[in-house]
Parts: sequence; structure tokens; C-alpha cells
Amino acid sequence: MDLFPGQLWESLQLQAASTQGQALPTPALAAPLPVPMPEAAPEPFTALGEWRQQGQRVLVLQGQSDSYLLCAACKLPKALRPGAKLEHYLFKALERDRVVLLDAEGREHAITLSRLVN
Repeated sequence: MDLFPGQLWESLQLQAASTQGQALPTPALAAPLPVPMPEAAPEPFTALGEWRQQGQRVLVLQGQSDSYLLCAACKLPKALRPGAKLEHYLFKALERDRVVLLDAEGREHAITLSRLVN
């Protein structure tokens, strides 16, 4: 059996001419691929620790390049209070179990503090 028989140019032209008037079958389309779910962006900060000083709660956050002290109304010289900027975020609030930050578009990002509770 010859798997690759020789062909002449004339026979290919005759075959092409006989199929020109016929519509080629439309290939079946594959089912569309599922749209992947976008991955959640990593949290911009990590809560490292907290303590109380003069009755005020102070929280330590680790960012991409620095650590920050946050408090609601303390008097520590380097502590940030609501309204302060942390890298590309605005410190909105220090709540019982989370810190709320706002990104440049005004979306809230909450950093949970449950890991710090003993």
C-alpha cells in the first residue's frame, strides 16, 4: 500500500475545479473557554503588633518599604492618625478588629487584626 501516492499537477487542478461550486463544511466551534476569576490583590499591609500606651491603642503595620504606627488619637510623635497617608493609601479608621484604608480611587481596604488577638 502506498501511503503517499504521486500526484500530477493536472489532477490537482481538476479536483479543485470540481469542488469550487460546493460550499465547504463549516467547522464546529469549540465551546468558549471559561473566564478566569481575577486573583485577589495582596493586602497592601500586614499587621505586626499592637499595644496600649496611656490608655490609647497603638498598632504597627508593615508596608512594602516601611513600618507605620497607627492610632486613633494618641500623642506619639511618629504615630499616624486617621487622615494620614501610608504609601498610596489614606488611613481612614482603626476599628476593634480591623484597620480601614482608602486607595487612590476611594475603595476601602480592610486589614483584619484577628491574628493579633490572643
